[in-house]
Amino acid sequence: MTKTTLYHVVGWGLRLYVCSLVVVGGYSLLWVLKLAGVVPETWPSAIWIGSAVMGCLFLVLLVPLFYSARSSAR
Repeated sequence: MTKTTLYHVVGWGLRLYVCSLVVVGGYSLLWVLKLAGVVPETWPSAIWIGSAVMGCLFLVLLVPLFYSARSSAR
């Protein structure tokens, strides 16, 4: 394993860590707001369903883009 590969792995690990902190922090804020009665009951479920749909759409679009990027000449 080279230093460059190690830097890429650590960089992706940090990105994943930051993304997980953002998601958990957002969910915690939404949960606290729901408990306080500021946010209606249906909002958290609608937000999570919407984010799951957007994640699925991202993956569906990512697969053809990945294969087209690898197959085209550089």
